[in-house]
Amino acid sequence: MAHDKLFHDGAVHLPEAFLEQYDLLRGWYGLPDIPLSIGLSYHGAHTDMASIEIGIQMVASTLKENYHGFQGKDLEKIAGAATYFVIAHEMSHNTTHPGRAVKTWANSVKDVNVENQDKIRWMNIISDVCINYNIINGMNLVPSITGKARQEIADQMRLGLMTQMFLRRSTDLEAGAKIAIDGKNAYGQSFVENRVIDDTGVPIMIDEDTPLWQQYQGYGRGEQLYPSIAYCVKHGMKESWRKVRCLKGNVKGGVTVGKTYTVKNVRTYDGRTPSDKNFSPWEPIKEYSINGKWQSSRYFLSLCPDTGGIAPTLWEGLGNARGQMNGYWWAFCTKQEARDKGGADEITKLGLQIFLYEWAGIYATGYPKNYGGLSGEDAAEKWIDDVTDDMHRAMIFG
Repeated sequence: MAHDKLFHDGAVHLPEAFLEQYDLLRGWYGLPDIPLSIGLSYHGAHTDMASIEIGIQMVASTLKENYHGFQGKDLEKIAGAATYFVIAHEMSHNTTHPGRAVKTWANSVKDVNVENQDKIRWMNIISDVCINYNIINGMNLVPSITGKARQEIADQMRLGLMTQMFLRRSTDLEAGAKIAIDGKNAYGQSFVENRVIDDTGVPIMIDEDTPLWQQYQGYGRGEQLYPSIAYCVKHGMKESWRKVRCLKGNVKGGVTVGKTYTVKNVRTYDGRTPSDKNFSPWEPIKEYSINGKWQSSRYFLSLCPDTGGIAPTLWEGLGNARGQMNGYWWAFCTKQEARDKGGADEITKLGLQIFLYEWAGIYATGYPKNYGGLSGEDAAEKWIDDVTDDMHRAMIFG
């Protein structure tokens, strides 16, 4: 495929609402002229300190039509929030850490005291934790944004980071296309057309010249996004919205590898459930209530309320367009499986560090409130203590 087909002009291939938000982001973070392209960026987005590139797969997550199951005004708040956070994140690599003064990523890693082959990975982890803390607290916005406006942007970015981790993503395009063809989902429920349609009400034909936002909108064409299991429990949604697949069996828990179960309740690492006034459906969940027993959420994988196939959250791992797992973070897998997917050992351990310290920063700065009945550094330290056992197990593939 020609180079210009892989790296598209964002102004042509993204919807107007997205472009307006991108202009806002450029103003908020003091980069009014930084250009945007759409390509094949590793882990969703990338910056070379001169431009921003987002991966083609992120186009789908900017489109409200690709979101399902959100209650009331939640869709307006959540659709695209994770993508806009990711773009703010890449902008902040330019302005906050390591900053454009280093000119290149290679220059930024000279003083990182690890093996040469690992320097870039370690610097990326350090930099990500640093800038995400700045972003969710509004610390690196331009000085002219103050008071309530500054706090509103910070809150928007905090929601973006949290939803980025816990939105369920159904990436199996073949299963999505089957829904569109059959007119119903895997549970026999009616299908609502969400592809771009023409004046006669028929989905448009697409080719390589069709704007990407049209190519990636709808079942069978782009990634479809769903609320977290915790969100669906909190809102009392149907069983089909609360399905998970067992990854590691447990005789006492009455669960078997490969079988599907319904989650009745969820519990955070400090013991809160959806009935708690400070509970958020976008935070780490330690346990699911399944078969009347509390069971580690690590040993289950989120399923799609439409296809019935896997729909992992970023916290759990990464799915692909064939309905398979590309890699795991907190969700259980064997060490051999992780190695087969190229995600064992150092990469997994580094990735888990991001999650750990991002959530230490989130809990330390007041929302969700009163983690473990604490605030500030005390809340952060309790979170680290509470998640240590699961982090250890994830690192040893246990």
